[in-house]
Amino acid sequence: MHDAKKILDLANAIKDEVIKDRRHLHENPELAFSEEKTSLYVQNRLNELGIEYETGYAKTGVVGIIRGKKGEGRTVLLRADMDALPMQEQNDIPCRSKVDGCMHACGHDAHTAMLLGVAKVLKSMEDDFCGNVKLMFQPAEEGDGGAEPMIKAGILDNPNVDGAFALHVEPTYECGTVAIKGGAIMASPDGFKITVKGKGGHGAYPHNTIDPILTAAKIIEGLQSINSRNINTTTPSVLSVCQISGGEAYNVIPDTVTLSGTTRAFDMETRKELFDRIEKISSGICAAMGASCECEFEYMFPPLVNDDNMAKLVCDAASEIIGKENVLELKTPFMGGDDFSYIANEVESAYFYLGCRNEEKGIINPWHSSNFNIDEDCLGVGVGVMVNCALTYLER
Repeated sequence: MHDAKKILDLANAIKDEVIKDRRHLHENPELAFSEEKTSLYVQNRLNELGIEYETGYAKTGVVGIIRGKKGEGRTVLLRADMDALPMQEQNDIPCRSKVDGCMHACGHDAHTAMLLGVAKVLKSMEDDFCGNVKLMFQPAEEGDGGAEPMIKAGILDNPNVDGAFALHVEPTYECGTVAIKGGAIMASPDGFKITVKGKGGHGAYPHNTIDPILTAAKIIEGLQSINSRNINTTTPSVLSVCQISGGEAYNVIPDTVTLSGTTRAFDMETRKELFDRIEKISSGICAAMGASCECEFEYMFPPLVNDDNMAKLVCDAASEIIGKENVLELKTPFMGGDDFSYIANEVESAYFYLGCRNEEKGIINPWHSSNFNIDEDCLGVGVGVMVNCALTYLER
C-alpha cells in the first residue's frame, strides 16, 4: 500500500516547479486545436522526466504513459485540458497573458501544470505500483471539444483504460478543498438557433410587413414557459436565449431575425424535450404572426456523470491528503459542461473540483471572467490528490 503522507511530501516538494509551469502556460495561452507551443512544452517536460509519450491525437494532444514496475495491472487515465479562451486578460499579475485577446480564463493552465507535477511524482514512484498511468493532455475542451477525437484516435486502447479521473479548479470553493458528488455533476451544453422569416418594410408602415422582430420577442417569451410547464419541475434544466440579431436601420423592419441560445440538461430525454418544445413553440408563434422559422439544434457534449464508486474513491483519497473536513460533498450538479463526459461514457470515471478561491488575495472571480485567477497554493493540493486517486485505483 502507498503512503499518503509520502505523496503529500512529494507534491509539496515540487510545488514551486508546478507554479513555474503554470505561470509559463498562463503567459502563453493558445486557443482550441492551436496549442502547438503548449503541446511542445508538455513534450519537453515529459522528455526531461524520462516519460514515454505519443503525439498526433486531435492535432495537438499528447498522451504520456508511466508503467508501474511491480507488475501488470489496471490502467488509469488522468486528464488535463490545455486550451485557453478568446478573451483579453484584465489581471495585473506578473504572469499576465502575453497574447493579445487570449487568456487562460478557465484554469486549463493550472490543470496542465498539475498533470505535469503528477507525472513527476508518479515517475519517481514507478517501482512502487502495478499497472499503468496514462497522462491525457487534451486540446480544445472549450468549443467543439478534443476528448471525442482523442478517443477515436485510440487513447483508451493499448493498453486499454479501465478508469479515469479529471479535476477542475473552482473559485467557488476555498483553496485547500475538494468538492465531489456521485452521479450527474455537469450538464450537456447544447445549442440552438432560430431564424425568424417575415416580410420587411418601412417602419412607418408596419401594416404592410410581417414583423420578425415582434415575432422573435413573442418567441423569446414563449420559450420561457418550457422549463416551468413542459419539463418535470424536479428535473434540473436551463434554456437561455443569449443572442438576437436583425435589422440594419432604425426605421426599417427587417426580413429576418436570428435568435441563438443554449440549453442544459442531465439526461437525453430532457435534452430532446427541450429541443422539441423550442421547435413547436417557435413554429406555432410564427404561424400565428404570419411568419415562418427554421430551427437548428446542436447536441454538444453529453452530460458528465460520475461513477458512484469512483466518486467515493476520490472522497477517500482526497481525505487522506487534505483531511476529511476539507472534502465537500456536492448536493447539486453544475450547469456548465465538460467533454470529459465522453471519457466517462466509456470507462468508470470521476470528475472533481479543486478549490482555488482566496478572498484575501482577491481571487474570487468565476470561470470565463477576464479577471479569473487562482490561488497557486491549490496546485500542490491538486497534485497530491490526483496522485493518491491514481494509486488508490490501481491498488484496488
